[in-house]
Amino acid sequence: MNKQEPSLPSPPSETVSAVPLDSSIRTTPIHHDLSEIRVPGEPLPSYRYNPVTCQPLDDAEIYLQLERLRREHPSQAAALRAQEQAAKEAKQRIESAERKREQVQKAMDKKIKERNTEMKVLSKYQEVKASDIPS
Repeated sequence: MNKQEPSLPSPPSETVSAVPLDSSIRTTPIHHDLSEIRVPGEPLPSYRYNPVTCQPLDDAEIYLQLERLRREHPSQAAALRAQEQAAKEAKQRIESAERKREQVQKAMDKKIKERNTEMKVLSKYQEVKASDIPS
């Protein structure tokens, strides 16, 4: 038997863009292990905001998701373990993305340095060629 992963909630019909993590409206961390991910602190509690868009969450959608989560994690201890696991996974993904971003930046810096060196060599070569041409 094939166990299917629970489907993720579909995005709202109106597309709202992601708010950058360093935006000034982000003031309250969503979890103590994820202090770098923040949402607005007022007027709603932090758990009532979407962590990507910083928009207030829809009550009906929250209710349906809570019911699903209650079925998946019947005890408070199971829910806390799942929350900690989700926080760890999110932190790992963030760190992995940061490492990849740093690798790409290093590769770009290396290519820029190579290009600059090649341009210097080319300009010296062109200067020498220009001086070799009799007037």
